[in-house]
Amino acid sequence: MNDLEFRRTLKIDVTVVDVWVAQGWLIPEAHDGDREFRDDDVARARLILDLTRDMGVNDAGVDLIMDLVDQIHGLRGTLRDMLGAMEQQDDDVRRRLRRKLDTLSSAHVG
Repeated sequence: MNDLEFRRTLKIDVTVVDVWVAQGWLIPEAHDGDREFRDDDVARARLILDLTRDMGVNDAGVDLIMDLVDQIHGLRGTLRDMLGAMEQQDDDVRRRLRRKLDTLSSAHVG
């Protein structure tokens, strides 16, 4: 979606978008000098609006929260890759990995 559609969807001003992009909270794709926003940009923008408008979080807080969201997203991707690699192993290796994970999980619960 283009810049205008993005702003209309979220009911925000162009200066707000410019600040969010400058802060690195949004990283839209650029095509011939025009910004293009994806669905995940809309989701991030809605989170930013919730944080700033509804919860009163300041810029430093938004920086921290967006960084943590990005870290969680990265960790989920890594976990998905690890699980995919695990499923490609033979049955014996998968069983040993599951036992080890169960042992580690039990140790962290107590």
